[in-house]
Amino acid sequence: MRRTVVAAVAMLSLTACSDVDGVRVAGPAPPAAAAPAPANNPRGPSVDAVALLRADPTVSARTKAALRPCPYGPIAGSYPVSTAYHELTGEVDVVVNVYPCAAVGAPGTGSSGATGVPVSAYLGGYVYTVNGKQLFRLENSGALLTVLDGQLATMSATGPNNGVARYRWTGNGFSPE
Repeated sequence: MRRTVVAAVAMLSLTACSDVDGVRVAGPAPPAAAAPAPANNPRGPSVDAVALLRADPTVSARTKAALRPCPYGPIAGSYPVSTAYHELTGEVDVVVNVYPCAAVGAPGTGSSGATGVPVSAYLGGYVYTVNGKQLFRLENSGALLTVLDGQLATMSATGPNNGVARYRWTGNGFSPE
């Protein structure tokens, strides 16, 4: 009986590998294409944004004080930091925004979407190279950094142009448009 079962399993295995309505073995598989990088990180490098901010002497004490894991709420255990990767200078740059934990999901004008934080609650926004060089800093409560149409932009809950100001890369820094 045992030999019959083994023989039946062997026959099923062989017929399942035939090329008639089944799997055909035709040599090694072609190399798989690399998975595309995430849209907000076009080339793949990443940074530890919290470590970058903590090490930067130009980041305010107020912003650094917020760099602790949130103790409660929808992002409990996570840092109150949003990070996005964009090619603003011809290289991959890192756009980092910091907000207080208590602001996540809070009502307010101009929610930033993914984090659910009102724009008016943001503490600071920064642009760095993936090597850690700071290119732009905005430490203004109530504004965040974003990228619109490939350009760096600040958004605030109030101000001209619906609170949006755009900046272009000059080769040495960002200049307002």
